[in-house]
Amino acid sequence: MVTRTDHPRARTVALVGRSGVGKTSLLEALVAATGALERPGRVEDGTTLCGIDPEERRHHASLAIGVAPLLVGDDRLTLLDTPGLADFAGEVDRALDVADVALFVVAASGVPADTAALWRRCRDAGVPTVVFVNALDAERADYESVLHELELLVGPTLAPLEIPLGAGGDFTGLVDLLRDEALTYGPDGERRTAVPASLADLEARARASLLEAIVVGDDAMTERYLENEDLAWDELEEVLGRLMSEGRIVPVTVGSALRGVGVGRLVTLLDEIAESRPIELVEGGEVVTLARDPDAEPVVRAFKVIVDPYVGRIVVAEVVSGRLAGNEALTCARTGREEHLHGLHQLVGTKLVAIDHAIAGDVVALTKLNDVQIGDVLARGRRSLAPLAPLTMTPALSMAVVGEDDDKLASALHRLVEEDPSLGLRHDRVARSLVVDAMGELHLQVTQERLRRRFNVAASWAPPPVAHFETIRSAAEAEGRVKKQTGGHGQFAVVDVLVEPIEPTAPWEFVDAVVGGAVPRQYIGAVRHGIERAMEHGGPAGHPVVGLRVTLRDGKSHSVDSSEAAFETAGSLALRAALEKSGTVVLERVMATEVRVPDWSLGDVLTDLAGRRGRVVGTSASGEGETVVNALVPEASLVRYGLELRQNTGGQGRYVARVDHFAEAPVAVGRS
Repeated sequence: MVTRTDHPRARTVALVGRSGVGKTSLLEALVAATGALERPGRVEDGTTLCGIDPEERRHHASLAIGVAPLLVGDDRLTLLDTPGLADFAGEVDRALDVADVALFVVAASGVPADTAALWRRCRDAGVPTVVFVNALDAERADYESVLHELELLVGPTLAPLEIPLGAGGDFTGLVDLLRDEALTYGPDGERRTAVPASLADLEARARASLLEAIVVGDDAMTERYLENEDLAWDELEEVLGRLMSEGRIVPVTVGSALRGVGVGRLVTLLDEIAESRPIELVEGGEVVTLARDPDAEPVVRAFKVIVDPYVGRIVVAEVVSGRLAGNEALTCARTGREEHLHGLHQLVGTKLVAIDHAIAGDVVALTKLNDVQIGDVLARGRRSLAPLAPLTMTPALSMAVVGEDDDKLASALHRLVEEDPSLGLRHDRVARSLVVDAMGELHLQVTQERLRRRFNVAASWAPPPVAHFETIRSAAEAEGRVKKQTGGHGQFAVVDVLVEPIEPTAPWEFVDAVVGGAVPRQYIGAVRHGIERAMEHGGPAGHPVVGLRVTLRDGKSHSVDSSEAAFETAGSLALRAALEKSGTVVLERVMATEVRVPDWSLGDVLTDLAGRRGRVVGTSASGEGETVVNALVPEASLVRYGLELRQNTGGQGRYVARVDHFAEAPVAVGRS
């Protein structure tokens, strides 16, 4: 359908769709259709190329990107199977970031509401997309209903290329609308026949709609069409291929992955319309666009890491440009270190297959690159290339994690975070423990299972305490005094401070107003450090202290008994005395929260926010069936908001939040 080049091409296809629509089975069927497999594996038997991770078997779902290459003539396509569960949507984003085309899979039984979130990810990634309606041989298959739901989801760019012959047990093949012929599948393979009379009216309407969608994209063809001139199918195919490659038409294909119906045609279509997308990177502070040019200097971008207990660390990367050999030396822009490649491999499911070279558009697996992370760009020489921005997601819940061996637990979690950047790990000073930020309860459960199976680490979870803070009610003067004689050198330090409240979101301020050397210069830093330590330890209610300006005004020292330790202690005592004298107020963080929800769920979302002590400051229509809600919500009310937002919006809602200000916490928050 598109103009072909004389040299082999390499491109990447991301399979996207909600869990249960048959993506993994379709990948098996696509690989088998090219002769690379004798027969497709079965998900229920655990014999597929991808999806054989023990956790994936246990949960009957893909949990990470699966990789499988296939040959179409001299061309190479790399298939990326992605999870369909919301908890693992970060894997979808990474696959779409490197994909040249998305294969959007839906089941013939219907298009649930949460499919919209995945469609939006494809659209936002700007990837040309092909829709495949799978499992038309299933009992509840209803193509016309699914097509209507797809039209509502995708809009006017949707263009069916095929319609099914029957459904359920009567599904026998499909109608090729462009060539105006039927294809039936049986024991003897594919057979071309005339369109059955029973489908003549439906086929005529669908074909007319397809022709109109094609000719609208070409001015010369539009004129000929309006003059009722016959258009040859080969020139229609050429224009259709260009429109699909540009994303101006979203084609709909049909079939059955389990029976292989329509799969061979799908391979051909993907090969014909998948054009290598240029990649935008940052170099020297400027955005540069790199074409997928096999004759350019080699540039490689990592998008997946696997920590294998036997092979070690495997970095899966796309070859952005150039030709790559197994003995290449490339520099990682982030670290500045030169990395020597120890051979090249293709990742076929979980197996590494050695290859001697790769070209722009290929996906390769690299071993022994221990310092290369997801998102890193490697190139020759001192070229400094970096991604435009890291792919980030707002966690749906956070949990404090506890294990018998903290060091072993932290090390194992860091290894899992290397593989899954949507899993966050941080040390929370309020919880005084490691906190895991996850995309949902299943994400957390799978993390726990992987810790146990792969690292023999048992971990338990508990909700982390909500962060509260204290600040001084009014300005106060106080003295901190340390005087201790025990024979020989003692400890002596006196500091006088003025503590004043400032905006709690601002960094605390330390003002040195000492004159005449009452506090020697070498001890000023110790006073500051003592005050900082006291603020972190907490005020009278036990919460970290914020929003202070502390002015060191005077003090006393001793030529023999003064020391840094004494002045650090005096600074700490002075702050505590000021807080007790003035009294403190307990604060909570209030988050500026932007929530995007489908219009139909707006009422439920607003009611829910009100129940969380949220104050809506504005709403606006996005023009895409969504409403944007801006609200101020206490941080404590957002602990599980991501999960409950999914429930209230059919999986389509999403939000981001940042600290806006501090406010006095409810009376119930007392001393810890």
